[in-house]
Amino acid sequence: MRTKTILAALAALSALTLTGCAPIVRMQVDRAPNWNTAGIRRIAVMPFEHNRSYEQEQIARHLTNAASVQIMQTGQFTMVSEAEVLRLRYRRESVENHVDALLTGRVIDIGVRDSSYIGQRYDRETKQSVDVTVYEREVFLTVSYSLERTRDGSIVGMVTRTKRAGDTKYSYYDLRIVPHLLQQCHVLWSLSRDLAPYTVTERRTLMVEKSKDKNLNSQMKAAAEQVRQQSYKTALGMYMKIYGEYGIFSAIYNAAIMQEALGETREAIGLMERASLETGNPRAKSEIARLTKRVQEQEVVDTEYRDAARQIDRAIEHASSEALKTLPPGSRVWLVNNERQERALASSVADGISAALIRRGVIVVDRENADLIEREMLQQMSGGVSDSDILSAGNRAGANMIVIIAISGTGSMRRLQMKILDVEKGVPILQSDAGGKWDL
Repeated sequence: MRTKTILAALAALSALTLTGCAPIVRMQVDRAPNWNTAGIRRIAVMPFEHNRSYEQEQIARHLTNAASVQIMQTGQFTMVSEAEVLRLRYRRESVENHVDALLTGRVIDIGVRDSSYIGQRYDRETKQSVDVTVYEREVFLTVSYSLERTRDGSIVGMVTRTKRAGDTKYSYYDLRIVPHLLQQCHVLWSLSRDLAPYTVTERRTLMVEKSKDKNLNSQMKAAAEQVRQQSYKTALGMYMKIYGEYGIFSAIYNAAIMQEALGETREAIGLMERASLETGNPRAKSEIARLTKRVQEQEVVDTEYRDAARQIDRAIEHASSEALKTLPPGSRVWLVNNERQERALASSVADGISAALIRRGVIVVDRENADLIEREMLQQMSGGVSDSDILSAGNRAGANMIVIIAISGTGSMRRLQMKILDVEKGVPILQSDAGGKWDL
């Protein structure tokens, strides 16, 4: 009898959880970077500084590589090598014409602490707990890094961070070595968020209406069920119908969340403004403020970052389209990076055009194939090579069409220059114009 009573109570609790628990809506929200990196497109990561001890040298090298990988993975920036920066400085050329910002860092401190204590371990043979010596190793790492604009030396952002990592073993000699533990100190965990927009998952909890009106409760539960099934458009209509009939704040509040989940944030603000006017509920104003802030942040992400990054993609798309319209059937194309100053950016553009041509079935010759092109010729083509030299090398590469990529201007005035040469005729068959579609 007691067992049946317990089962009945559990069943009732389960039913209450299913019907009374407010649904939670998860949505992806864009966030602007922690630092104002608007206008920065080209970044060079300089080697992290250290005091030349063995551990610091190793972790400095690791951090330099890790920072470069994180920045590249954002897809927001063109990476310029440290060697290029050093070359520019050695030749006393203007770094700001080639790099927008430098990321620099320093290993400030490293600490290591080994200790041991007597603990207990279960012995399977004796089936008893026995005393054993437990060995611990803890390391901490303190670093700082900053981003500096090359045009004026201003600091975009700076951070100093200390992180710890540790290991525990029953044998001292099994403890992980210090360099490996130092790499587990995630001191760069926020670097990509410092520099580039990022996406987070946020949770919105719907309001549950506590009413004695059975019809109202039934309609609210039906709408909540649509939310659980992620049928947000259907749920939106149901909540608005409930609000029109009963005028309760919970219905229009939930409707606004549905619109936010559907990507209609401005419309959600409109609903909350209506709710504030018609119901006077103070929660509506806080929601208006939150939603307005989200719209403003999304505009910053779109205009200052996403659209700027897409500009290069749009230029690549336009260049690829023009090339495909011009290249005759049976073309064997060799893409040449003939840019002296912006080699990294030009190489990225050339790779994008190459991928687009390959997708459309055009044969693209490997421009770095040493079996087809003499090494001396490749070295000669480090930038600023004449059309006649390129035609000669293209002929050796087995190409009948050559696409030459270069870049003019600096900063926001950069433009893609593309020329297509017919190898057999020795003449250009396409030259990029002054239209805005070539802007980078």
